Amino acid sequence: MTIQRIKMTVSAVWVLIATLIAIVVDMSLTRGLLVASLGLLPPLALLLLWNEPSRSMSESINDARR
Repeated sequence: MTIQRIKMTVSAVWVLIATLIAIVVDMSLTRGLLVASLGLLPPLALLLLWNEPSRSMSESINDARR
């Protein structure tokens, strides 16, 4: 499983849980929008800030040798 797929899966699950909480608690419109905006911040940060690990020196050398 690639890092991009993991990030998308975790983000989708997070948004789904935040939506289910907002529906189950039966919030007003303003509180629902607040929960939705707060529910979108962690997945957004996850998608933008979690980068793939940098290539090691041995990976670069092996690619150059091929």
